[in-house]
Amino acid sequence: MLKKWMAALGIVSVLTLAACNNTDDEDPADDDQMEEQEQEQDTDDTEEDTDQSE
Repeated sequence: MLKKWMAALGIVSVLTLAACNNTDDEDPADDDQMEEQEQEQDTDDTEEDTDQSE
């Protein structure tokens, strides 16, 4: 009977730790928006470089 309790406690501990270690609070949609903004900034930087070289 002690083995069953130890096994149950171990499983609960593992599941609890797995749930607590998920620190990704960002929404995946935010990642897409950030990538788009970075691409726009890169494009703007390239255009500025082109303007300065002329």
